[in-house]
Amino acid sequence: MNKIGHPIQPLSSLIKALALASILAIVILITVVLPAEYGIDPTGFGKAMGLTVLAAPDEKTVKSTMAACEDTESQREDAVKLLLPAYSGLEYKFFLKKGATLEYSWKTDGQSVYFDFHGEPQGDTTGYFKSYKESSLSADSGSKDMPFVGSHGWYWKNESKSPVTVYLETKGQYQVIGLR
Repeated sequence: MNKIGHPIQPLSSLIKALALASILAIVILITVVLPAEYGIDPTGFGKAMGLTVLAAPDEKTVKSTMAACEDTESQREDAVKLLLPAYSGLEYKFFLKKGATLEYSWKTDGQSVYFDFHGEPQGDTTGYFKSYKESSLSADSGSKDMPFVGSHGWYWKNESKSPVTVYLETKGQYQVIGLR
């Protein structure tokens, strides 16, 4: 009968591995998790990498967005500044009724970004979406009469190595859904 011998690691090497794993976990927590999840950036690394924009919005922002979502019948105008981290994308959405018109104008701080202006029907579970406009530009404007009830907005993707700011202005009868 053959016996297979498994090497037994000495206790000292296990303690070293545990210490190294703990140090690595703390470094990842401070440089990545805290800036991305909580907006806490003690080293400044999170801001440099664009991770702080991923943090959850503060309670005041959430309450004002919820209040805005309660009213779709009145005409409104909004302006928002969005930061696209390097090599990342984000989606910004509105809820509109069928036939509602969304007037929009957006521009970057100079650099072209890929974008897809699209809509998703309310209640659809298949993943269907309708693209209205898709390109790579540094600015765009126009208006769109919505073909169905649902969420409509943009997906922007920054394919460069530095963050890009997008300035979006909108006008119409809509609810702001915001970042998705």
